Amino acid sequence: MKFNSFWHSPWLIAPIVLVISTIGILRSNPIFTSQSKVPNPHAYAFELNLPGTTDRKQLIQREIELYQTKLQQDPNSGLNLSDLSNAYWKMGKATGEVSWYLLAEETANKAIVALPFHSSNAKIVLAQVAQARHDFKTAISIAQSILKAKPNSDEARSILVTSAIATGDLKMAQTQIKPLLDQSPNLTTLTLQALIEEAQGKPSAIDTFKLAIETEEVGEVGPSALVRVLLGRHFYRQGKLDRAEELYQEALRILPRYPLALMYQAALQTKRGQYAEADRTYDQVIAYSQQSTNIYDHTILRGKAKLKQLKNEPYDDLLQQAETLLRKETNAGHENGGFGHRRELAQLLLERNSKQNAVEALTLMQSEIKTRQDAHTCSTLAIALAANDRLPEARNAMQSALKSGVQNPEFFMQAAKIEQKIGNTQQAKTYETKAKTIDPSFEINQQIEFGF
Repeated sequence: MKFNSFWHSPWLIAPIVLVISTIGILRSNPIFTSQSKVPNPHAYAFELNLPGTTDRKQLIQREIELYQTKLQQDPNSGLNLSDLSNAYWKMGKATGEVSWYLLAEETANKAIVALPFHSSNAKIVLAQVAQARHDFKTAISIAQSILKAKPNSDEARSILVTSAIATGDLKMAQTQIKPLLDQSPNLTTLTLQALIEEAQGKPSAIDTFKLAIETEEVGEVGPSALVRVLLGRHFYRQGKLDRAEELYQEALRILPRYPLALMYQAALQTKRGQYAEADRTYDQVIAYSQQSTNIYDHTILRGKAKLKQLKNEPYDDLLQQAETLLRKETNAGHENGGFGHRRELAQLLLERNSKQNAVEALTLMQSEIKTRQDAHTCSTLAIALAANDRLPEARNAMQSALKSGVQNPEFFMQAAKIEQKIGNTQQAKTYETKAKTIDPSFEINQQIEFGF
C-alpha cells in the first residue's frame, strides 16, 4: 500500500531541517513507462519523456483546474473540495509559494464543513499545512484524531513520524514508523526510517536511503527526487561533495528546477568556492517563484549574503531583507496564517554579532525550545546562550544536541567553541577532531545547510 505525506522542515545556515520543517513525501500520477536500469546506482529507473511530465507545476495546475471545474457544477461537494485542497497543497510544495498553502488550508476547512464525517483527507492537508508552519503540536493533534477514527491511516501515522523527528522525539518517531515498515517497506517509509537513523547518528542511514531508492516505483517522481536530495545532504555533511552533487543533479533531472535540490546545490558550490555558480543557482529558485512570496525567500537571501561575506563584499542589506521577511512571518504567528521561523530568525540575529541581537536571539530560542528539542534547535539555543556569556548552560544545551548521536560536523565545531570559551582546551580539541573526522574538509565559515 502506498500513501501520500509530507514533512516540511525549515532550513538553517549552520545547521538545518529542510531537514526537519517540511520534509515531505509527494507523489504524482503513475503515468510513466519503465525502462531498464542504468549503471548509475542513484539514477531514476523510469522514463520521464511523456508530454508535460518534466514540469510538475503544469501537471498540478491541470489537476487544480479539473477540481475547480467540478466545483462550478457542485460548489458544496465535500469530496471535490477535499481533492482541490490537496492539489493546492501539492502546488505549494512544488513551488514553495505561501499563497498555495493558504488556499489549501482554506479549502480543506470548507471540505470539512461540507463533509464532516468523512473528512480525513482534508484533515491530512490541515496537518501538512501545520507542519509547514512549524506548528507541530497542531499537526500531531490532527494526526492523532484521524487515527482514532481510522487506525490504519498511513498518512496520519507518517505525519506523526515527521513531526516527531522535527521535535526531537526520536523514540516516538521509531514507534510510529515501525507499523508502516512492517506493512509496506517502500520508498516513503524507508526514507522516513533513514531520517530517523540519520538523526540518531547511525551509519545504517546511508544503506537505508539507498534501499529506499531501490524500492521506488513508476510515477513516484516527488519522493524520488527528495530521497536523492536527502542522501546527497548526508554525503555533503561528510565532505563527499562529488557524490552529493551526483545525487542533486539526478534529483534535478527528475524534477527540473526543484527548489530544495537547487538550494543544496548552491550550498555545495559555496563550499567548493564556486561563488558565481552558487549565486546563479540561487537565482534559479528566485526566477521559479518570482510571482509571489515564497517560503524559501529568506533562505536564498541568507545564502546570497554568505556568498558576499566570503567575497569580502557588503552583505548586510541582504541579511536585512531576510530579517524583514522572517520577522513578518514569525510575528504573524500560527493562528494568523504565519509560517513562523523563530529558529531561523535567531540564527540570523546571531550572525549580526551584537549584544542586542544576541539577547533577542536567546529570547526566541528559549521560546522555541518549549515546542521542539531536536538537535538543530538545541544547538542554536547553545550558541545563543554562549553569545550571552551563559557558558555552563550553553554546554548543557549543546550536550542535548549531541546526545542523539547525530553526526553533524557543525554541531561538534560549535561544541568546541563553547568548551574553548569555558577554558576546557582538551575537550575543545576532542570536538574539533570529531568534526574533522566526519568531514575532513570542514570549514565553518563556508558551511551552509538546510534542513527539512
